[in-house]
Amino acid sequence: MIQLEEVDENPQRILTLMIGPNEAKEIARNVQAVKLPRPLTHTLFAQAIGKLGGSLEEVEINDIDMTGSTYFATLRIRQGDQVHNLDARPSDGIALAQKVGAKIYVSDVVWGKLKDSPSTPDP
Repeated sequence: MIQLEEVDENPQRILTLMIGPNEAKEIARNVQAVKLPRPLTHTLFAQAIGKLGGSLEEVEINDIDMTGSTYFATLRIRQGDQVHNLDARPSDGIALAQKVGAKIYVSDVVWGKLKDSPSTPDP
């Protein structure tokens, strides 16, 4: 489980996401600045983006399904004057953003759906 805390709202909103063990380990390694001898998936993807002349600008968690069990995210990758939007799982987006220092946003659509829901979903 990971919690994203909003930094510019008062009162502060918190989004709780259930994530897989591999993504949780990768996020923990990023927080602890652990260096591994060989790149794992998120490191490899970050390196590939850079080698292709791109950079991850931001990750937006932009939707949640009607059952409240699946969240959706978009990676915004800049390559020169083009921005490429890639569909992603929020957990992968968070791990990648954390690795490269990109911002993570939660859209008003998600906050609105959570506000209208009787309980916080467990994706």
